[in-house]
Amino acid sequence: MKIIPDDRPNPSPTPPKRRKKLAADLENPVFSLPALAVIVVGVFVPMAVLIVYSLWPTVDQEVIREWTFTNYLRFFESEVYWGTLLGSLLFASLASALTVILTFPFAYFVALKVQPERRLIWVLVAVVPFFTSYLIRVFAWMNLLGDTGLLNQGLMYFGLIKNPLWILGLNSSGIVLTFIYLLFPLAFLTTFIALERTNPTILEAAADLGARPWQGLFYVTLPVARTGIVGGFVFSTITILGDYVTPQLIGGTDGYLYSNIIQRQFGSSVQWGFGSALALILLVVVFVLLLVLRQVTGGAAQVGTFSRQFNPSRSPVLKAYAIAFLAFLYTPIGLLVVLALNDNTSIGFPFNGVTFHWFAAILDDPLLLESLRNSLIVAFASVSISVALGTVAAVQLARSHGQWRQASLAIISVPLFLPPMLLGLAIIIGLNALGIERGLWTIIIGHTILWLPVVTLLVLIRLEGLDPNLELAAMDLGAPPMTALVRVSVPQALPGIVAAALISFALSMDEFILTALVTGADSTLPLYIFGQLRFSVTPAVVALSVSLLLVSFALLVTGALLATRGKGRPSVPAPNAIKTVPSDLQKHKD
Repeated sequence: MKIIPDDRPNPSPTPPKRRKKLAADLENPVFSLPALAVIVVGVFVPMAVLIVYSLWPTVDQEVIREWTFTNYLRFFESEVYWGTLLGSLLFASLASALTVILTFPFAYFVALKVQPERRLIWVLVAVVPFFTSYLIRVFAWMNLLGDTGLLNQGLMYFGLIKNPLWILGLNSSGIVLTFIYLLFPLAFLTTFIALERTNPTILEAAADLGARPWQGLFYVTLPVARTGIVGGFVFSTITILGDYVTPQLIGGTDGYLYSNIIQRQFGSSVQWGFGSALALILLVVVFVLLLVLRQVTGGAAQVGTFSRQFNPSRSPVLKAYAIAFLAFLYTPIGLLVVLALNDNTSIGFPFNGVTFHWFAAILDDPLLLESLRNSLIVAFASVSISVALGTVAAVQLARSHGQWRQASLAIISVPLFLPPMLLGLAIIIGLNALGIERGLWTIIIGHTILWLPVVTLLVLIRLEGLDPNLELAAMDLGAPPMTALVRVSVPQALPGIVAAALISFALSMDEFILTALVTGADSTLPLYIFGQLRFSVTPAVVALSVSLLLVSFALLVTGALLATRGKGRPSVPAPNAIKTVPSDLQKHKD
């Protein structure tokens, strides 16, 4: 078996004296304080208010400011509530376990059987659907599942079954299938990142010592990949526990999970105190899951390194599985495209020919156009704020070390680990405590909190991949540190900044769970689509969904390509590095 290594030179170290000179200005913690303030004020303060509300009872739809544990006692005394939580946890665990198990062969193929220079294409194709509108992907499965769904109807048409299958119905089984589809890309990404640390030479050595393939899998591959496997399971479980929309759309009366109980307390029941207690109990469950992840992955650093090696031996079974995996991801999306082009006044088949009439009909709906305008306003505003604050924070974090960096990254990353439902509930509780009316600006705040960590981390990754010697060379010519940063590093990091903006913009246009909670009377595009899915789905709505998907795909792919541009080239300073500094910086030397 031939192993192809990837030997790339390491970047030359930065001289310590120059590093101290650069640190004087650019390592100042002030740069990251605005981003930290947004997270503290937007997440930690509302969470504190949520804790307070959980200790106040609600009487006649009014929160009474009396300290009591009644809300928590109500949860533990009624089997309806704690039983639903346990049932939801088991349900989420089952769906997550199936997702991780079914994803592992595909992740193994991409990480160990695909050449390193081709992996990016496979990763992008597999991951991009995860970042498109989950609401539209749920809508696709609404057309596939059910007694009259395309899957059951197709199987009966070809004579494979006589009656609709329960497993393909709009019930709890359908919810599991939908969640597996929604979370496939997430589980793949976490498992793939871990599997890339597997060195094929170790598997070859195990085989030479007499180990069978299954022994190599259990004793070599799985221990290395446990970080990604457990991470995919935990993050998938957290996502399911915080989703109150998918069970409602797919399962109907069978789709009543713990998150639906929480959402109802802030809706028709108007029990904000009890709802706050239920939300905090869910938050405790999320933290326990994250602690389990931390405990399991604590020793992952010792089991492998990113070697970028691969095993070129042919694996037709794995390749066939990988192709089937991608087909599973894109078939529902392709179905929506076909339905949007179908010249039929009802959604479904037969296919009566190609028409673009439904796309033109989008422009005839004034409510849709208003929702689109609101979505664009929210996306532009939240992304602009996130890019400005996130880039400045990333500049400081890329140059800092020690406890401040670790603490800052931990605080900024908190929204990534919280279900959007909990974050949205905390925000509306905080606004209610201050007596502030919700509106379009509250959606902008919520989206800023969501995308600020995304921008910060993406830009940080890009900045840490740059050669600091170019910045230092500019400073040797007399340029102030800030000038060297703006004129040398920022242009090189610009692809990462633009990528972060494009990805965040696409996510903002599609975000629904938090938006539905923090909005006032204003409607956004996802809210409009959700309303149509609940009451009257028309071919124009399908065309709108396809249009939104295509725009999201374009933005995400462009952003991903920009973020990875130049990643394959070694970061080694040229012998005449000073010549690469912009000429207008040389005037500082005199």
